[in-house]
Amino acid sequence: FKDSNIKREREVFNCMLRNLFEEYRFFPQYPDKELHITACLFGGIIEKGLVTYMALGLALRYVLEALRKPFGSKMYYFGIAALDRFKN
Repeated sequence: FKDSNIKREREVFNCMLRNLFEEYRFFPQYPDKELHITACLFGGIIEKGLVTYMALGLALRYVLEALRKPFGSKMYYFGIAALDRFKN
C-alpha cells in the first residue's frame, strides 16, 4: 500500500503507521506475547524499508528509547526483538 497508485491505499498505509507509532506509549502495558509480536512488526517495517525519512527516524528513536530501559524490562526486550529483526 505504501507505493500504491491508489490514493486510498496510501492513506490506509499511513493511517496504520500513525496508529502504530501512537500506540507506542501503551507498549509497556502489553502482555509479553503481544509485545514480542509488535516488536517483530516494528522491526519488520524498518527491515523492509517501509518507513523513510521522518517515520524512519521516529521508529529508530523508539527502538533506541526502548533499549535504554533497564536490562530485563519489557521495553528493553521490545527493543532487542525489534533490533534483532532489522539488524542486517
